[in-house]
Amino acid sequence: MSADHRAWVATLDAYEARVDATRDATANGDLVQLEPFRPPPGLGPLPTDLVVRATALLARSRDLEALILKARGAISAKLAQPTAAPTPAPRRASRLDVAV
Repeated sequence: MSADHRAWVATLDAYEARVDATRDATANGDLVQLEPFRPPPGLGPLPTDLVVRATALLARSRDLEALILKARGAISAKLAQPTAAPTPAPRRASRLDVAV
């Protein structure tokens, strides 16, 4: 296995881990700031034996992106709904008249 091939395998492993972490964070509602995935510079062309894996990862990534966009739309719609004004608490007596 060449150094380029090993670099691509490592990159795809890292990307798959990022997709999994993002999916888990989305499912758990634990949306922390995730840094964008950046492949290492100078990878060179994708080896042909990794095309199927890379294509599957791309499909998973796009599915996750669609899920996140849908959730974002639902949250935006909910935030755009007017909220009822809070009802003030009933007034209570501040003194007790014991002369009665």
